[in-house]
Amino acid sequence: MDLTNIPLMAALRSRMKWLNNNQVVISENIGHADTPGYKAKELTEQNFSGLVDGLVSGRTHSTQMRTKDARHLDTSGASASSARKQDIKDAEETPTGNSVVLEEEMLKLADNQMKYGMVVNLYKKNIGLLNIALGKGGGR
Repeated sequence: MDLTNIPLMAALRSRMKWLNNNQVVISENIGHADTPGYKAKELTEQNFSGLVDGLVSGRTHSTQMRTKDARHLDTSGASASSARKQDIKDAEETPTGNSVVLEEEMLKLADNQMKYGMVVNLYKKNIGLLNIALGKGGGR
């Protein structure tokens, strides 16, 4: 059974990929906290509620991210979870030109971890529901 054919599972998988990529970017920022001239980066925000709204409105044949600006997504056919790194705008800089604020990055990391845990739990719950529907688990 290919779970990517189920729109909700595809949306959750896309969200997990984005959160994983976001953790990589945050980790790079933390790793370069003392690098002179390093500019802190962030991923373009993924509109997860847009993915879910598409499911509710009846567009169950595919899931796509919605953006306000066409430049936010790569239109070359890349997956919906691919997001671009961008410099953080209006970031304060140290005298060496570094714009990483460790406290902010640690808060972002904790927030990202909580969101990832929530999505993993949703994914597990949906797998459990599928198993129950197939008669392979629960209630026996």
